[in-house]
Amino acid sequence: MDKQTEPRTCESCGEEFGCGVNAESCWCFDVTLAEGREAEIAKQFLNCLCPKCLGKFTVRPAMVITYPDDRKETIDGAVRVDTQNYHEGMFDFYDASGNLLTQIEMGSGIEWEEKV
Repeated sequence: MDKQTEPRTCESCGEEFGCGVNAESCWCFDVTLAEGREAEIAKQFLNCLCPKCLGKFTVRPAMVITYPDDRKETIDGAVRVDTQNYHEGMFDFYDASGNLLTQIEMGSGIEWEEKV
């Protein structure tokens, strides 16, 4: 921990981490919480959470797939679509680490958009 942070213990998992809120600059100021999650956190916890535990309440990347019948599917964690997988005839959806999350047939008539 640097001079700007003070040691804290995460109320959720018990892990120690550095908190800079009293130094007017903390890592948590840059965290974007998913809608409605701030109230949920306040109901469950009285004190700070570590980066890992607070991360469970953040906005996550996703792709929203729309099928020709207007049915929608969300692929949580998807950040990239490979549209060049012609040998298998599939659209490949990947997470930020490059892990394949799912494949959807190219001829299925789907459309996708990033969810923010």
